[in-house]
Amino acid sequence: MTDQIKMAPCPFCEGPPCVDVRDFVTGVELTMDRPQTEDFDEAYVAHVWCHDCGAQGPSIDSCTLSTFEDIHDLTVADVMRIAVERWNDRNAKARNCYDAGEAEGLNMFPRSAA
Repeated sequence: MTDQIKMAPCPFCEGPPCVDVRDFVTGVELTMDRPQTEDFDEAYVAHVWCHDCGAQGPSIDSCTLSTFEDIHDLTVADVMRIAVERWNDRNAKARNCYDAGEAEGLNMFPRSAA
């Protein structure tokens, strides 16, 4: 068994997070304990979502992880764990972009005429 990770609450409503994982090709919902095939020829996609308001974290799939991050031979539990880690790591990654937009008045709706 892997170490437990405490999932952060929803950044919008403080609601409880849930993890969803599916077969990448068929979209069929899977369980964390699904065994990987001997050839590791299945692909999975997972995301964390808020049970209360429906906000969703990034979609994490084993194909993208393999191609762009050189992470291979993932089980369902591995992809779910990465989805949880990315949900927890979403805090203020783009805060500098928000602050730059604030300085230019771009964070208002509707925006003022230029």
